[in-house]
Amino acid sequence: MQRFVLLDRDGVINRRIVGGYVTCWEEFAFLPGALEGLRLLAENDYQPIVVSNQAGVGKGLMTPADLQEITRKFIAEVEAHGGRIRGVYYCTHRVADDCPCRKPKPGLLLNAQADHHFSFQDAFLIGDSESDLRAAQAVGCPAILVSNASSAGLEKLPYAPRVAVPSLLAAAAFLLEAK
Repeated sequence: MQRFVLLDRDGVINRRIVGGYVTCWEEFAFLPGALEGLRLLAENDYQPIVVSNQAGVGKGLMTPADLQEITRKFIAEVEAHGGRIRGVYYCTHRVADDCPCRKPKPGLLLNAQADHHFSFQDAFLIGDSESDLRAAQAVGCPAILVSNASSAGLEKLPYAPRVAVPSLLAAAAFLLEAK
């Protein structure tokens, strides 16, 4: 049985640039355990779909072609390590644009669901931010938080994730145990 998992990109798959954006392939760095986590998901019939805000395009810091090139290369690297990415959905708008697909709004998730025909209740969203959790909450999708923070603060979040883990690899292990 295929299962779907929605993944934020920056901070889950690759290193987030605090206060900035990954604008070229040279700035893209996989987080420890990310490639192995994606391989484990693929080996267990999970269908990873990336749902990510990428406002660097809307701010003119990179072009849509730059983002497409980063995406092409990171997917190739994932596949070279035995993983797969079933789809990629980006919102390239700025916060001020008030776009319905920019997380925490659920548009990206709804677009992925429309294209891939899965149930949010049977899927998981793996993210690293409050906006990821709010988007998951809006569609009734269980969430996993990738965070180095202790789980003691989870009750303070607006939509508590099922678990907080330090990496995508740990999130994949949680999903495989919960199967």
